[in-house]
Amino acid sequence: MTKYVLSVDKNRPIEIEILNNTSSESKVVHGCLKNYSIDYDVKSSSVILRFTLHEDLTTSYSVRLTEDDSVVTDMDLTPQEVFFRIVNFLGEVIYKAKSIGNTLVMKLDNQTSKLFVKDLTKIEDEYRVFKGELVY
Repeated sequence: MTKYVLSVDKNRPIEIEILNNTSSESKVVHGCLKNYSIDYDVKSSSVILRFTLHEDLTTSYSVRLTEDDSVVTDMDLTPQEVFFRIVNFLGEVIYKAKSIGNTLVMKLDNQTSKLFVKDLTKIEDEYRVFKGELVY
């Protein structure tokens, strides 16, 4: 199996910002993506976004995203459908961040293990909620 790591074009950087949801002033991660990959963890049915930043090439970050159990139950989704649903969303927001120059914003709530990802495909400030965590 081949692993694909996507490099980011220097002329079209993708800026990422992960904030602490309890304090809008507290940035956990901030910078421009150097490269990223999207993987799937079969055991937990979660998508893992791995990335490095131009500012710190020695640190590798991983964001684990899982659909809320109520969404999976309500929509009666298979693990494959969960994967494609999350990957499609991530692909759209990464494309928008790259093409329009918007910042890819995520808010992390460690107390509830929720990850709020700003939906850049919408005009308003809407966030899609996942169960998630950030791992260094």
